[in-house]
Amino acid sequence: MDQWSKQFPFDQFGFTKKVNKMQPQEVESYIQHVMSSVFGDDFSKGFPFQGHILNPPNDDHQKVNPTIFETEDYVYVRIPKFETVEELKLHHTNYKLIIENFPKKHEKSEYMLPSPVKKKGAKASSGRDHIEIQFLKLKQYSTSEIQINERTNE
Repeated sequence: MDQWSKQFPFDQFGFTKKVNKMQPQEVESYIQHVMSSVFGDDFSKGFPFQGHILNPPNDDHQKVNPTIFETEDYVYVRIPKFETVEELKLHHTNYKLIIENFPKKHEKSEYMLPSPVKKKGAKASSGRDHIEIQFLKLKQYSTSEIQINERTNE
């Protein structure tokens, strides 16, 4: 078996036969387990159509998801307005928005941004039924050169 075959688990040790005998729910459960081990437990935030599989909606505490979208120069986040808008605290890193006291008091919510944003220049404005946060996109991407070395033992 060559080195590349060792990297892929499919068709080794009867994997295909085992999967063919599984029920669809078992296959889905296996895939979700593999995805969470590779991407982390909160991977479903990055895949919008899979959140209900890992975390079924709970009626007593439903998470409020903001609308996040980007243009060429900006990243916008729009969250619904609650009665505790005065108590909201907004923080951000280059890749993440952190909202304290949202959706309930003494709770903290974190949301990944689709593009890196600048540390300065963010604005928040309050509308009738939502709060809109505008970030300036960070357009300075650093690049590094990768050297190619010759192998002698092939």
